[in-house]
Amino acid sequence: MISKIKNRRDPALIFLTLASTFGLVLSLLFVGYPPVLGDDWTFRSLTAGSAFCAVCILGIFAALFPHSCSKMPSFGKSNGDQENRSLIQEKNLRAHHPLCGNYSTHVLHIGKRRLCATCTGLSVGAFGAIGGTIMNFFGGFRVGAPHVLVLIGGLAVIAGLLQSALPKLSNGYARFFFSMIFVAGCFLMLVGLDEAVESITIDLFFVALSILLIMTKIAFSQLDHLATCSKCSMESCRPDRK
Repeated sequence: MISKIKNRRDPALIFLTLASTFGLVLSLLFVGYPPVLGDDWTFRSLTAGSAFCAVCILGIFAALFPHSCSKMPSFGKSNGDQENRSLIQEKNLRAHHPLCGNYSTHVLHIGKRRLCATCTGLSVGAFGAIGGTIMNFFGGFRVGAPHVLVLIGGLAVIAGLLQSALPKLSNGYARFFFSMIFVAGCFLMLVGLDEAVESITIDLFFVALSILLIMTKIAFSQLDHLATCSKCSMESCRPDRK
């Protein structure tokens, strides 16, 4: 039987989806009805900026070295799925995707290099977010219009999460673009929240939410990969082969 995650009934996936949705709604409420806090700018900017940069750096590391991170436990993975992953990894594997026609829309071909579209997009977005964070939180550059920033950022985050569910957007360049704006959306939301609420507590709340959002995107990506493998004609690669 196909793994539960393929049927979108995996408890971890449900939890991540609900928690991410709740966090995004709560962020919008903070901007719409900001509590009167007004923490010190210097302490707030250094702490929130450093924390978000740290998350971006860890994200870049995870994207550039996916095999190191693949050793960690994954949500919704049964023993059969782990055995299937080990089997696939024994084959010729590049950009941490099998050299399979079903995965042709998951990668970018740049010259002779084969890159994971999602990981590349996340990395480019993270580098841009680090630059923006340095300018905003360490350089004192303020954009203004926090409500607009949070709204645009929230839409970008949602688009990045839902991309894999839209068949017409399931190609390498679309995956790259939506992964990039996903990270940019997180950055815009953090900046907007910081300007609207001026609270280190709310800033760190959103930094933690960003980690949860990344985990949710990974879970959706795993769901997409499992659905892709379920269509494979090779019996040894099918997740329901048992």
